Order: sequence, then C-alpha cells, then structure tokens
Amino acid sequence: MELHQLRGFHEIARQGSFTKAADKLYLTQPAISLQLKSLEEELGEVLLERAHKRIRLTPAGEILLRRTKTVLAELDSAHAEIASLRQELRGHLVLGTSDTNSTYVLPEILRAYREGFPQVEVDIRNKMSTEVGRLVVDDEVDLGLATLPVRDRERLEQAQSLFTRQDVLICPPGHALAGRQQIALKTVVNYPLLALEPGSTTRHLLEQSFRAADLKPRVSMNLGSIEVIKRFVEIGFGVAIVPKIAIEQEVAAGRLHAMTVRGLKPRPIGLVEHRGRRRSPAAEAFVQMLTSSLGGRAL
Repeated sequence: MELHQLRGFHEIARQGSFTKAADKLYLTQPAISLQLKSLEEELGEVLLERAHKRIRLTPAGEILLRRTKTVLAELDSAHAEIASLRQELRGHLVLGTSDTNSTYVLPEILRAYREGFPQVEVDIRNKMSTEVGRLVVDDEVDLGLATLPVRDRERLEQAQSLFTRQDVLICPPGHALAGRQQIALKTVVNYPLLALEPGSTTRHLLEQSFRAADLKPRVSMNLGSIEVIKRFVEIGFGVAIVPKIAIEQEVAAGRLHAMTVRGLKPRPIGLVEHRGRRRSPAAEAFVQMLTSSLGGRAL
C-alpha cells in the first residue's frame, strides 16, 4: 500500500468522480483507476462501487477512507511542523573539520543551510582530522567531520563513512608523467614529492600507504596546505598526491594533469560526535542536509 495510491483513493471518494480526481492530481483517468485496482487487489476487497454514474463506498472502502484521512492529516501536520522549524530554527552551530573539507566539500552545503536556516549562526573550526576529535571531546564544536577512525573512541561516537575521498597524483602538463591516466605507487618514488607537513592525517595515511608497499617516498618539500602544494606543482617543483576533489578546476583549465594511483585506498570521511551528547536542533538539521547531499558519494 503506497502513499500515492491512498491519495488517489481519497480524492476519488472526495470528488465522487474518477475524472475529477485525476484532474485534481494531474493524472490520467486510466492511471488513477489503476491505483484503485492495485489497492483492491492488495486488500482483497472492493472499495468502490459504481451505480447509475455515481460512486459509492463499500464497507471496506469506508474503513480505508477513515484511516486514509488520518494518515494524510498526519502527513500534512508533519509538513507544516517541518516548515515551521525551517522558518524559526535559531541557534549556533560549530563544526570542526579540515581545510580540505571546508574548501572543496562544504561550501555548497553550507550555502543551502544558510538559505534554509538564516537565523542559525555557523562557525567553522579548521583543524586537521587528528585535532577534530579533541575539539569534540572538549565540547568546543558540536560536530566533527573527519577521516575515520579518530582517536579517543571511548568518548566519541563515530558514524559510518558519510562519503569517501580519493587521492590522485598531480603533475604539470609538460611533465614526463603527464600522458598517463594511472600510475603505480612504486613509480611515484622516482620523482620528488611535495607533501603536507608531518602530523596531518593526510601525511600519515600517505606514509602508511608507502610503508605497506615497502617503499620510501622522496619528499622534497613539506608544505602547509593543499592550495600551496597545487601552486608549487604547477610551477614545476615536483609531483604531489592530493584529494581528487581539490584539483577539478585546475585540471579542467589545463594547469594540472591528474592520474589515479594504484595502491591508494579511498579514505572514509564521517561524522564525529561526543558520545551521549544530544544534538541541538541546528546540528540535527545540518546532519540531515549533509547526509542527503553526501551520503555514500565518492569524491
């Protein structure tokens, strides 16, 4: 029994006409007749009888109509309540996450959130994933968005992966590797590598991948941000492994060439919350928007 079938049945009973009900719901008469037939087959009962061009509810139809009115009224109330929440939601949302997520993942989501909930004040604390867990534990942020898993799992509630982030190797267009679409991790060690400074989750995972392959990268320069790394790669200081989502514009403009790296696994990114702490309405609304926008995506 589906909602659109119940709406169709309700409208037929209310209008006393298949044609008028179809017009009201912007359907064809055969379509609304099929909805009724499906309902009757599922319930094993005739719901409407037609006599002398009039429609009459059967006893089963009377029962279903009474219940359907209740269901539709509850749905209308839910819509009104949610609309009211959207209009009146106020408060303060503090989110802890990395520069990469803040720069490349969240802007459009935050724009939509601000438009939907203009009375909520939003603060972003840009920290490495290793520090996001501490911010959550110390109640300095409402929510964390970080590479999983994070430390202090006894005090932190970690959601399953919300989305995954894939890293790629980048080089300038004139580089010897620029013609490739894919490269092995063992080939990367032959070139000077620009990397985020030690201590970052990205650097730790990168070193972990090389160690697992029994390789040692030639890190020629440690830098503080993805944006700086991209610029130095563009002017020929070396190659770098960066999130794919961070270089889409440069690749499209022909300033960088990107290739997948065999041996690099996608990294899971998920929500991190204080165990036992109840979400504020502002945080709950943001989580719902985040989940609907990113849930299960590979970036």
